[in-house]
Amino acid sequence: MKLEILNCLSPGPAIAARPPLLFVHGSYCGAWVWAEHFMPYFARQGHSCHAVSLRGHGDSEEGFATASLDDYVADIHTALDHLGQPCVLIGHSMGGLVVQHCLANDDRVVGAVLLSSVPPSGLASSALHLSLFSPEVCLQFGLLQSLGPQAVTGDVIRKAFFSPATPPEVAARFLPRFQKESHRICVELFNPQRPQVPRGGNRPPILVMGGDADVLVPSSALYETAFYFDADLEVLTGAPHGVMLDELWWQKTADKTLAWLESTFP
Repeated sequence: MKLEILNCLSPGPAIAARPPLLFVHGSYCGAWVWAEHFMPYFARQGHSCHAVSLRGHGDSEEGFATASLDDYVADIHTALDHLGQPCVLIGHSMGGLVVQHCLANDDRVVGAVLLSSVPPSGLASSALHLSLFSPEVCLQFGLLQSLGPQAVTGDVIRKAFFSPATPPEVAARFLPRFQKESHRICVELFNPQRPQVPRGGNRPPILVMGGDADVLVPSSALYETAFYFDADLEVLTGAPHGVMLDELWWQKTADKTLAWLESTFP
């Protein structure tokens, strides 16, 4: 199976102390979400950057209608095999949960950043929050899953992923690149198998970060994830779900991630 892996290398001499970064996207997306801002930014800071499209996403092969969480975890192991070196994993939303399941069983994972991540318990409480406070978003994601991006309105996607100040044309530019998700994973995410917690000296450093204005993953989920892994936590006041794409938030999020990386891997 061929997996799409995007690469962005430092334009100058690589800084040996800075570990490579492997980015993992969330539902309905692909590796492209990282290529817009994050990969060029971190490459300029001396990190070798790579982003994988999970099976059936982006330009990766394999039908994914029945893809499971275990399948997506296997894709990360395949990407690590391809890169052939220890990496810091950076996962967003569903990709954050995939990363959580890689932390205890692969010594090539030297650290992790979980952005707007699905918590270890899954999306049941988040879905209740969404249905109560943003039912139109809940409906539109159902249309995206069943009919594809052509059936979804840009205004609702903008509310789901971006801050209110984001111009409609920005959200409209990204909308055609969203796609359907695995039907199996959509069910599994409500009550997934809990990730194994790394113990003792095998525990990699972990940063949990997200926004308190996220309509898809509320801040309570961030606290749950940080507590579960005894991780560092950064809650961004006013930040939306799509922190790597949002014009107002990607730089702030990247700066805080870089500061954590520099303090953790000096």
